[in-house]
Amino acid sequence: MRADRLVEIVLLLQAHGRLTAAEMARRLEVSARTIQRDLDALSSAGVPVYADRGHAGGWSLAADYRTRLNGLTPAEAASLFVSTTEHILTDLGFGTAARSAAAKLLSTVPASARRAADFARERILVDHADWTGGRESGTWLPVLQQGLWDELLVRMVYGAADHRDAAEHGTDQDAGSGTGFVVAPLGLVAKKRAWYLVAQRDDGALRTYRVSRIRHVELTDERFQRPPGFDLAEHWTQTNEQYFAGLRDTPVRLRVRDAAGHRLRWAPNAVIDEATQRDDGWWEVAMTFEKRYEARVYLLGLAGDVVVLDPPELRADMLHAARAFVDAHDHATSSASTSSRRDSAPPLSP
Repeated sequence: MRADRLVEIVLLLQAHGRLTAAEMARRLEVSARTIQRDLDALSSAGVPVYADRGHAGGWSLAADYRTRLNGLTPAEAASLFVSTTEHILTDLGFGTAARSAAAKLLSTVPASARRAADFARERILVDHADWTGGRESGTWLPVLQQGLWDELLVRMVYGAADHRDAAEHGTDQDAGSGTGFVVAPLGLVAKKRAWYLVAQRDDGALRTYRVSRIRHVELTDERFQRPPGFDLAEHWTQTNEQYFAGLRDTPVRLRVRDAAGHRLRWAPNAVIDEATQRDDGWWEVAMTFEKRYEARVYLLGLAGDVVVLDPPELRADMLHAARAFVDAHDHATSSASTSSRRDSAPPLSP
């Protein structure tokens, strides 16, 4: 709705100081012409928006103008107060402050919004942890956080149990070296049970380090300049895609029974490249798995609902594994029957 967009424009300008119409259009996903009409409407309504011309120009609010927009709707309040990141804030030392801030914010909203927030909190919980165990250690988070806040270089000693843990998002030449090195901390990312540090080395390369693998870290007295335009969320998404794309090296073609086709989406570190439905109740699917072994292990779980068309090496692996499975169970069944007959036989007479 236009009224909501007008409020968002005021909040954007209040938060960022100066923005171009093109930047506001990108953030709000409308055309620059629409933003221009909205700015004209704000000006006509008495909101002091000003345009500065020139290369570094843009739109801004009068320096002393501030708006208090604390009338949250029930839906807005519910979206804010569903607990999704409490464990992350606790790791960073913000747990108590976050609860206090939530209480203060909730006290400013109408009674109907407070009821909606309580209703949502009682009925919705977002749990980012998996089922495999506890959280990883974040011993060095406070030091890294201070380096981030103060833009100070940090010296750290980094070591990993194996190469894959050492560099989740690409080859990390520092991993496992056991020697100290200096990096510029650019961001911390919480991923399920683990924290990761995104940092820039002295040669300008960006690297990702698992915080639980850091053996020691200390602040230096030297400040650094963040790379212009660096976007932590965008960088994380790109490096994730590059990392997993590099791991996947086993393309396969399958025929999958319709009822089991949805299970292919659960295959770990695999992507579905193409899927075509046939008239006989089967699908023809092209996928890329991380390794041939991973493809074999996962596809065997679909038993008679999948047929491997290509590559022939994977089909041979599947047949060999299936025959070994049947042979092992036939032997186990035969042994169990023999043992049962022996146990039930009458004792021999002297």
